[in-house]
Amino acid sequence: MRRLAVVQALACAILSGQTGPDQRQVVDSAGAARGRQIYAQFCVNCHGATARGTEQGPDLIRSTLVLRDRLGDQVGPAIKKLANHKADLTPAQVADITHFLKDRIEATVKNRNPEQPPNVLTGNLEAGRVYFNGAGKCNTCHSPTGDLAGVGRKYTPPDLQQRFLFPRRSKPLRVTVTPSGGQAVAGSLERIDDFSVALRDASGEYRAFSRNKNVKVEVNDPLTAHVQMLDSYTDQDMHNVVRYLESLK
Repeated sequence: MRRLAVVQALACAILSGQTGPDQRQVVDSAGAARGRQIYAQFCVNCHGATARGTEQGPDLIRSTLVLRDRLGDQVGPAIKKLANHKADLTPAQVADITHFLKDRIEATVKNRNPEQPPNVLTGNLEAGRVYFNGAGKCNTCHSPTGDLAGVGRKYTPPDLQQRFLFPRRSKPLRVTVTPSGGQAVAGSLERIDDFSVALRDASGEYRAFSRNKNVKVEVNDPLTAHVQMLDSYTDQDMHNVVRYLESLK
């Protein structure tokens, strides 16, 4: 009996040291920051700025696959199987995406309020205006009397903040391919990886090219600046800009 008790005690000790299915993935803040950039580049158009889904893609915050995932063991295989997903992401990139999604899930749980959304208008309007026209260089692409006219009336403050940080791509990317000694071909980007690039030209014809050092590929992504700025914004910058944008009635 004593021997049996010892065996049982050892078994319990071993099992208690194992990672169970209900144990949460500890979010790595640096990984979440990297994952946010990857998400903004490849996922935001279909799954939305807050990962809650759109008409093109499902809600990832309430996804059982994401909830069960541990460092990409569920998300990674799913990305490789699903069409129109970037199947060549590295395991490290997939893990970073899961850190970002887990971070969003935690934030959603903490801020969930069925009566009132969280207050995001905590910034300074004038400081936001100065940043918009100065250090942020937002005015090089946007205008408060042009494309942003009335934006504060069009969206709620939380949605405005999400669209500012993770803007949605409304048009296909444009790409120009110049083969060695050939004429440049421009069109809407269909697919690109380390080995090939494909586009659809103005006539609608599908064109594919092998990539090598003699083939020049230029992708025009108007959201590149937004992705790059995610590393530069401070929390105060974000709140100030949102407060300024909300004032554009």
